[in-house]
Amino acid sequence: MQGLPVSHYLDPSRAPLEAATVFAASWQFVCHVSDLPAAGTAVRFDCAGRSVVVLRTRAGGLQAYRNACRHRGARLVEGDNHTGLAFCVDGRLRCPYHGWTYDDAGELVSIPAGQRFDAGFDPAQHALLPAHVAQWRGLVFVAFDTPQEALAATLDGVAQTWPDLAALRRVIEPRATACAADWKLAAEHLLDASHLDVARPGLKPRVFDAPVFEPNAGAALAARASLAIDDPSSTWSARAYRRLLQNLPLESIEARSIFLWPNTWLQLAPDELVVLQVLPQAGAHCTYRELRYAQPDCTREMRLARYLHHRVRRQALAADVRLLRRVQQGMSNLDGVEPGPIAAGEPGLRWFAARYRERVAPDPGAARTAATRRRTRAKARPTADA
Repeated sequence: MQGLPVSHYLDPSRAPLEAATVFAASWQFVCHVSDLPAAGTAVRFDCAGRSVVVLRTRAGGLQAYRNACRHRGARLVEGDNHTGLAFCVDGRLRCPYHGWTYDDAGELVSIPAGQRFDAGFDPAQHALLPAHVAQWRGLVFVAFDTPQEALAATLDGVAQTWPDLAALRRVIEPRATACAADWKLAAEHLLDASHLDVARPGLKPRVFDAPVFEPNAGAALAARASLAIDDPSSTWSARAYRRLLQNLPLESIEARSIFLWPNTWLQLAPDELVVLQVLPQAGAHCTYRELRYAQPDCTREMRLARYLHHRVRRQALAADVRLLRRVQQGMSNLDGVEPGPIAAGEPGLRWFAARYRERVAPDPGAARTAATRRRTRAKARPTADA
């Protein structure tokens, strides 16, 4: 099976197409239910040029709206710089530009007295535009457009052994790590098992073995990874973390993971849940958004395990970012060349490529350009008689 065309990782004009066909109707992780504990608490989430706000209503439910005032389009909620969390007084969203105010049902309920409009103005026609919001075992997701499948139907089919996660709490501030690579490269890297024994042997941070994926044709792919062998040449933090897990009274010391199409990696490790999300940015850039949640266990051993886990993952992510920058730079020298094949033992990469092709029609202009370049090179190539 061939990988995606090289031009797909290099052409910035594909961004609007991917925003519409890949991200608009996909489920995107926003936060944990504990991040929205009371009426009026809200969180802002941005992805692929769109922004949404999720609000805890006075009735206790969750509502999601496009983060834009219906008057002149100003963003309603900014939130904290790191978490996106905010608080809306009385559960109302007030535009900072002209003061239009909406209740937690999205209805326009107030306009400053000095603003007058034509006689035909109807406030009911200017309610906030809704987005889709759903919870799965304590995790909150949104979709900007109507998703093809309900969230529970997508995840329950691959997470039969996962526990309820509602009791978890956030243990660190969300981290955003810039990556100089196309979002597809960064997402595929999470599914790539072959690089672990090449790019991360020996001294590189590694705790779990390569993931073993479970076959699935749906929008989520499950995997399991056993605790890696305690290699004495690995980093001290990785060795200490592995040994500590083996000594703790845990039901399991393996890592269970789910990759939710197109860009979200959920890893349930023995000590915490790690959410790693790839957010596309302009040009050949993306951002890794990382969040961690755990049981409210404050014992010394568990605090130490989480500290070591954070340290290992921080080192590994830094190495991944450097490697992906190198891959992206190398891709620029292959424009117009067919990609290499995906190994038969890489079901995750094959699943990603097949799913991308199903949802994003090939760019005929890029295909014609690549074909023209191949013909030009063939004509310029010297023959054996020359």
